[in-house]
Amino acid sequence: MKNLLLIDDDPGVLRALTLLLKAFGYTVEAFTSPLDAIAYLRAPNRIEIVLSDLLMPGLSGEDVLKQVRTEFGALPVIIMSGHATAEDMARLKSLGSNAFIPKPFTPAQLMAAMADIESTMAA
Repeated sequence: MKNLLLIDDDPGVLRALTLLLKAFGYTVEAFTSPLDAIAYLRAPNRIEIVLSDLLMPGLSGEDVLKQVRTEFGALPVIIMSGHATAEDMARLKSLGSNAFIPKPFTPAQLMAAMADIESTMAA
């Protein structure tokens, strides 16, 4: 089972994704606040993947990605958004994002991205 940190400022999206990911066997720590999520990462825990929305108040998903790379190195980060441009996606990739998922997505698309990340972690 993989331990996942989920960040999305929309409580409805957060709830739906939490239920979906738990149904697929993930342990999910869910946050509407990126600042609270980063604070959680700094505490001793076993988070193995970060899944974050891109556009959020306070810290963006890009800011979360930068913070994770600075403090936690190679911890896998997946960014999701319904508003990203090709330039945004290229910038996120150059900053070290492991994957990008455009919203809206199907459960199969999300699980495919998660499987890709897990296969690189296992290698």
